[in-house]
Amino acid sequence: PPEVRKEIKALPGHVRAQARQLIRALGENPRPSRAKELRGKPNIYRIWLAGRWRVAYEIDDELKRIRILRVRRKERIDYESLRPSE
Repeated sequence: PPEVRKEIKALPGHVRAQARQLIRALGENPRPSRAKELRGKPNIYRIWLAGRWRVAYEIDDELKRIRILRVRRKERIDYESLRPSE
């Protein structure tokens, strides 16, 4: 989504590079051991990035696709507002 692209572009350089690398890796393995499924939000996961940064994403097993929902500092992600795609 365009808003996620903006979030990634606004990241500090080293975090942006790590985010892009992580997103590519999620294409190969969408459920790495360090990813945590959010309670009460089936198929929506969060994963730590550099320091206090997090990536929130959704896995669609049927379509074999991941959708990045947020790339933000831990304290700025509102996990409650995340909704699965229809």
